[in-house]
Amino acid sequence: MKSFNYLGKEIIFDYLEGDHISKDWVLRNSFYEIKLLEWIKDKRLKGTYVDVGSHHGNHIVYYSLFCDAEKVIAIEGSPYNFQFLETNVGLNKLDNVVLHNTIASNKNETLELHFNFGNTGDTTFQNSDEYDQTVSNESKLLDDLLKGEENISLMKLDIQNMEWFALDGCRKILKQHTPLIIIEWNSPSKNPHLDKIERLLEEMNYELLEVMKVPSKIHIYQNMGM
Repeated sequence: MKSFNYLGKEIIFDYLEGDHISKDWVLRNSFYEIKLLEWIKDKRLKGTYVDVGSHHGNHIVYYSLFCDAEKVIAIEGSPYNFQFLETNVGLNKLDNVVLHNTIASNKNETLELHFNFGNTGDTTFQNSDEYDQTVSNESKLLDDLLKGEENISLMKLDIQNMEWFALDGCRKILKQHTPLIIIEWNSPSKNPHLDKIERLLEEMNYELLEVMKVPSKIHIYQNMGM
């Protein structure tokens, strides 16, 4: 366990020693990607925050305790990561968080996910020799998973080149709620679906609002009907 203080609150995380994201907790006594999180806090968005690729809960804990979110929906596809996510939500006594252990996609099927213990945040369906761990789970459409939710004001995706599939399965939600969209990727130019993502967002009347490096590259999109 690792604890640190932020804005007068004690934050507690269960973590995997040596894992990439946990290094900020352990070495810096701070949240990972604090610049992005404080930017979100300053927006003072009310309503429901949806976090797709919640990993071990870094962003979820911050949204719940320090942002104006009335409800936080955490979606994590890896059963391995989900164990830490569930534990960390409990450790920080978050009472407005709903957890889903499922893969966000555009069809319902069973998928394999690949990762290494040194960076469990880099969990992807694209297999290669660089990954030595594999888990499997069911995928669902966000249009189905989030049906009936109220006032979705923010949606963050950090899912290692699965963004297209998640967004394609989320068209009804995006049209109904027009949330601020935050997509995290290390290199958009290497995303094989970048053109399709940009066309989908354009069709949905989204424009790029800001690009941030924290250290991953963050693209923030706003619906121009807002």
